Amino acid sequence: MGVDEAKRIIVNHFAQAARRFGFNELYGYIYGVLFLAREPMSLGEIAEATGYSLSHVSTALKFMERIGLVVRIKKPGDKKAYYRATKLLKDWRQAAYYMKIMEDIRQTRANLERALKELEGEEGEEAESIRESITFAMGRNALAERILKFLIEHEDEKVLESLINCLESDGKR
Repeated sequence: MGVDEAKRIIVNHFAQAARRFGFNELYGYIYGVLFLAREPMSLGEIAEATGYSLSHVSTALKFMERIGLVVRIKKPGDKKAYYRATKLLKDWRQAAYYMKIMEDIRQTRANLERALKELEGEEGEEAESIRESITFAMGRNALAERILKFLIEHEDEKVLESLINCLESDGKR
């Protein structure tokens, strides 16, 4: 029961993560099954393992391949396509939520810029207070974008660990 339960926990984790970040839970189930698989799996094997239809799994795999979560493999002498997970949790995080967060940052910037434009020519205490709030939010939003870009662009765990150590030690001075 331990191995099966461990597998169930991992697969359900990916399904829940997919749901949390606005993806169909099927993407999470497929990724979880492939993440744990020792060998690449065929469309039929993935459909059987997830309990979803061949057409649903096929559509999901095409999307997942396009965003880099799975890789399609052809075996010599075999007409079937096989799939494997990228095995890099960074890729899953990036596709599942870094891009969602980045989109939110971009939308926030666009809305703040629109609001600031609406204040052009406006004077008075309230307009100035709103301008200050918008300027502050734009600065924080730009900082969040820089941090997220850094996380996306730096795959080396040592670089990220050094950054965290630097940030943590800075607070102790």
